[in-house]
Amino acid sequence: MALEFLKDRIVVLMKERDKAINRADELQDTLSSAKEMITKLETDKRDLENRLDLADGEIDKLHEWKTQILEEKTELEVEVEKLRRENDSLQNAIDTFEVAFEYKDQEIEELQKQMDDFNQEMDDLAS
Repeated sequence: MALEFLKDRIVVLMKERDKAINRADELQDTLSSAKEMITKLETDKRDLENRLDLADGEIDKLHEWKTQILEEKTELEVEVEKLRRENDSLQNAIDTFEVAFEYKDQEIEELQKQMDDFNQEMDDLAS
C-alpha cells in the first residue's frame, strides 16, 4: 500500500514535472520572441535616430540657406533703394532738361519771329 502510494505520487510528480518542462519551454519561446522583438526595436530605434540625425542636418542646411537668402534679400533691398534714388535723380534731371528744352524752344520761336520780322522789314525796304 505504501508502495502503491509512492508509485501514484511518482506518477503525479512526473506529470507535474512534464507540465513544468512544457511551461518552461513555452516561457523560453516567449523569452526568445521577446528578445527578437527587443532586437528589432533596438534596430528600429537606431534607424530612427539615424534618420533624425539626417533630418537635423537637413534642417541645419535649411537654416543656413534661409540666413543666406535673408542676407541676399537685405543686400537686394539696399540695391533697390540705391536704384530708386538714382532713378529719382535721373527723373529730376530729365524734368530739368525738359524745362530747359521748352525754354530753348521758346527762345528759338522768338528768334524765328524776330528773323521773320526782320526779313519782312528787309523785304519792305527792298520794295
